Amino acid sequence: MSRGQIVFVSRNGAMLVVQHEDGFTVVEMLGDEGVLQVGDQVLGDWTAVASEPIRRDGDLFDACFQGCWGNPNAAIQAARDAGGG
Repeated sequence: MSRGQIVFVSRNGAMLVVQHEDGFTVVEMLGDEGVLQVGDQVLGDWTAVASEPIRRDGDLFDACFQGCWGNPNAAIQAARDAGGG
């Protein structure tokens, strides 16, 4: 797991974009929507394209990692297109 920072949270809290050393990953929360916020430092396997946990301050959250993008605008658009407005 490596560190990242949340840079986008959808209105419903279900879709996140996390910035990390390899780019920007779109993450769908599987429960606990709205708990994580922009600016939160989180841990995850950002290059995975599968259901993986995301960790914040020792708490684990179920999530589905949906791919890594090279720029934030593309990742945010992908999160919005996936239903995260």
